[in-house]
Amino acid sequence: MLEGAGLAFVKGDGVGRPRGIMSAPSIAEIKTGLAGGFPAANPADVLIGMYHAIPTSHAHNAAWLMNRATLAEVRKWKDAQGRYLVIDPQDGAPSQLLGRPVIEMPDMDNIGAGTFPILFGDMTGYRIVDRIGLSILRDPFTLGSKSQVRFIARKRVGADLTHPDRFVKLKVAA
Repeated sequence: MLEGAGLAFVKGDGVGRPRGIMSAPSIAEIKTGLAGGFPAANPADVLIGMYHAIPTSHAHNAAWLMNRATLAEVRKWKDAQGRYLVIDPQDGAPSQLLGRPVIEMPDMDNIGAGTFPILFGDMTGYRIVDRIGLSILRDPFTLGSKSQVRFIARKRVGADLTHPDRFVKLKVAA
Protein backbone atom coordinates (compact mmCIF):
# COMPACT_ATOMS: atom_id res chain seq x y z
CA MET A 1 0.00 0.00 0.00
CA LEU A 2 1.25 3.47 -0.84
CA GLU A 3 1.84 5.87 2.02
CA GLY A 4 1.52 9.61 1.66
CA ALA A 5 0.25 11.91 -1.04
CA GLY A 6 3.72 12.51 -2.52
CA LEU A 7 4.22 8.83 -3.24
CA ALA A 8 0.71 8.57 -4.68
CA PHE A 9 1.35 11.51 -7.02
CA VAL A 10 4.52 9.79 -8.27
CA LYS A 11 3.57 6.08 -8.33
CA GLY A 12 -0.13 5.76 -7.50
CA ASP A 13 -2.19 3.35 -9.60
CA GLY A 14 -5.39 5.43 -9.60
CA VAL A 15 -7.39 2.81 -7.65
CA GLY A 16 -8.50 4.44 -4.40
CA ARG A 17 -5.69 6.98 -4.74
CA PRO A 18 -4.39 9.45 -7.32
CA ARG A 19 -2.80 8.11 -10.50
CA GLY A 20 0.89 8.81 -10.22
CA ILE A 21 2.65 10.56 -13.04
CA MET A 22 5.20 7.75 -13.40
CA SER A 23 2.39 5.17 -13.58
CA ALA A 24 0.80 6.76 -16.65
CA PRO A 25 1.28 4.30 -19.52
CA SER A 26 1.20 6.87 -22.33
CA ILE A 27 4.33 8.90 -21.45
CA ALA A 28 7.16 8.48 -23.94
CA GLU A 29 10.39 7.00 -22.63
CA ILE A 30 14.04 7.28 -23.54
CA LYS A 31 16.57 4.63 -22.50
CA THR A 32 19.99 5.34 -21.05
CA GLY A 33 21.65 2.80 -23.34
CA LEU A 34 23.12 0.77 -20.46
CA ALA A 35 21.32 -1.82 -18.38
CA GLY A 36 22.51 -0.47 -15.02
CA GLY A 37 23.13 3.26 -15.38
CA PHE A 38 24.37 5.99 -17.67
CA PRO A 39 27.09 5.68 -20.32
CA ALA A 40 30.52 6.66 -18.99
CA ALA A 41 31.28 8.83 -22.02
CA ASN A 42 28.95 11.82 -22.32
CA PRO A 43 26.18 10.71 -19.91
CA ALA A 44 24.40 14.05 -20.36
CA ASP A 45 23.65 13.23 -24.00
CA VAL A 46 20.70 11.17 -22.76
CA LEU A 47 19.27 14.19 -20.92
CA ILE A 48 19.75 16.40 -23.98
CA GLY A 49 17.76 13.80 -25.93
CA MET A 50 15.00 14.01 -23.31
CA TYR A 51 14.93 17.80 -23.52
CA HIS A 52 14.37 17.67 -27.27
CA ALA A 53 11.86 14.78 -27.14
CA ILE A 54 8.96 17.06 -26.24
CA PRO A 55 7.62 20.01 -28.26
CA THR A 56 9.46 23.32 -27.87
CA SER A 57 6.51 25.12 -26.29
CA HIS A 58 6.37 22.52 -23.52
CA ALA A 59 10.15 22.24 -23.11
CA HIS A 60 10.26 25.98 -22.29
CA ASN A 61 7.82 25.40 -19.40
CA ALA A 62 9.24 22.03 -18.32
CA ALA A 63 11.13 20.94 -15.21
CA TRP A 64 13.33 17.98 -14.31
CA LEU A 65 11.99 15.69 -11.57
CA MET A 66 14.34 13.31 -9.74
CA ASN A 67 15.18 12.24 -6.22
CA ARG A 68 18.16 13.48 -4.23
CA ALA A 69 20.37 10.44 -4.96
CA THR A 70 19.85 10.80 -8.72
CA LEU A 71 20.47 14.53 -8.50
CA ALA A 72 23.73 13.84 -6.66
CA GLU A 73 24.88 11.72 -9.61
CA VAL A 74 23.80 14.23 -12.24
CA ARG A 75 25.47 17.09 -10.34
CA LYS A 76 28.86 15.43 -10.98
CA TRP A 77 28.57 15.75 -14.76
CA LYS A 78 30.58 18.45 -16.54
CA ASP A 79 30.63 19.91 -20.03
CA ALA A 80 33.68 19.98 -22.34
CA GLN A 81 34.98 23.13 -20.59
CA GLY A 82 34.81 21.48 -17.15
CA ARG A 83 31.71 23.39 -15.98
CA TYR A 84 29.09 21.51 -13.99
CA LEU A 85 25.81 21.00 -15.85
CA VAL A 86 23.65 21.56 -12.79
CA ILE A 87 23.67 25.20 -11.75
CA ASP A 88 23.33 25.77 -8.01
CA PRO A 89 20.25 27.60 -6.71
CA GLN A 90 20.54 31.39 -6.70
CA ASP A 91 18.29 34.03 -5.12
CA GLY A 92 15.69 31.47 -4.04
CA ALA A 93 15.39 29.87 -7.48
CA PRO A 94 15.79 26.08 -7.80
CA SER A 95 18.83 24.35 -9.25
CA GLN A 96 18.86 24.29 -13.05
CA LEU A 97 19.83 21.66 -15.58
CA LEU A 98 20.01 22.60 -19.28
CA GLY A 99 18.32 25.88 -18.37
CA ARG A 100 15.27 24.28 -16.74
CA PRO A 101 14.51 23.91 -13.01
CA VAL A 102 15.28 20.73 -11.10
CA ILE A 103 12.65 19.62 -8.60
CA GLU A 104 13.58 17.07 -5.96
CA MET A 105 10.91 14.38 -5.65
CA PRO A 106 11.88 11.97 -2.85
CA ASP A 107 9.58 9.23 -4.15
CA MET A 108 11.17 8.96 -7.61
CA ASP A 109 13.24 5.83 -8.34
CA ASN A 110 16.97 5.63 -7.69
CA ILE A 111 19.24 4.90 -10.64
CA GLY A 112 19.16 1.13 -11.19
CA ALA A 113 18.38 -1.47 -13.82
CA GLY A 114 14.83 -1.15 -15.17
CA THR A 115 13.96 1.95 -13.12
CA PHE A 116 12.65 5.36 -14.17
CA PRO A 117 14.76 7.85 -12.16
CA ILE A 118 14.14 11.07 -14.16
CA LEU A 119 11.07 12.74 -15.64
CA PHE A 120 11.18 15.86 -17.80
CA GLY A 121 8.03 17.72 -18.65
CA ASP A 122 5.58 20.57 -18.43
CA MET A 123 3.67 19.97 -15.21
CA THR A 124 0.56 21.69 -16.58
CA GLY A 125 -0.08 18.34 -18.26
CA TYR A 126 -0.65 16.64 -14.88
CA ARG A 127 -3.72 17.66 -12.90
CA ILE A 128 -4.13 17.43 -9.11
CA VAL A 129 -7.60 18.17 -7.74
CA ASP A 130 -9.14 18.41 -4.29
CA ARG A 131 -12.23 16.26 -4.46
CA ILE A 132 -13.57 17.19 -1.05
CA GLY A 133 -12.30 19.88 1.30
CA LEU A 134 -10.63 18.95 4.56
CA SER A 135 -13.17 17.65 7.05
CA ILE A 136 -12.48 17.12 10.73
CA LEU A 137 -14.65 15.01 13.00
CA ARG A 138 -14.43 15.31 16.78
CA ASP A 139 -14.93 11.91 18.45
CA PRO A 140 -15.28 12.27 22.24
CA PHE A 141 -16.55 8.69 22.71
CA THR A 142 -13.84 6.29 21.46
CA LEU A 143 -11.23 7.37 24.03
CA GLY A 144 -13.73 8.92 26.45
CA SER A 145 -12.93 6.44 29.21
CA LYS A 146 -9.34 7.78 29.19
CA SER A 147 -10.50 11.42 29.27
CA GLN A 148 -9.19 11.93 25.72
CA VAL A 149 -10.80 13.19 22.54
CA ARG A 150 -9.95 11.74 19.16
CA PHE A 151 -9.96 13.88 16.02
CA ILE A 152 -10.37 12.26 12.63
CA ALA A 153 -9.30 14.28 9.60
CA ARG A 154 -10.18 13.40 6.03
CA LYS A 155 -9.13 14.91 2.74
CA ARG A 156 -9.70 13.38 -0.69
CA VAL A 157 -7.56 14.26 -3.66
CA GLY A 158 -7.29 12.92 -7.15
CA ALA A 159 -4.73 13.26 -9.91
CA ASP A 160 -4.17 12.08 -13.44
CA LEU A 161 -2.18 12.80 -16.55
CA THR A 162 -4.05 15.08 -18.95
CA HIS A 163 -1.43 15.66 -21.67
CA PRO A 164 1.13 12.82 -22.08
CA ASP A 165 2.80 14.64 -24.99
CA ARG A 166 4.24 17.14 -22.50
CA PHE A 167 6.42 14.54 -20.74
CA VAL A 168 9.25 12.11 -21.31
CA LYS A 169 10.66 9.70 -18.74
CA LEU A 170 14.07 8.10 -18.58
CA LYS A 171 14.40 4.33 -18.27
CA VAL A 172 17.66 2.78 -17.15
CA ALA A 173 17.98 0.08 -19.79
CA ALA A 174 19.97 -0.90 -22.86
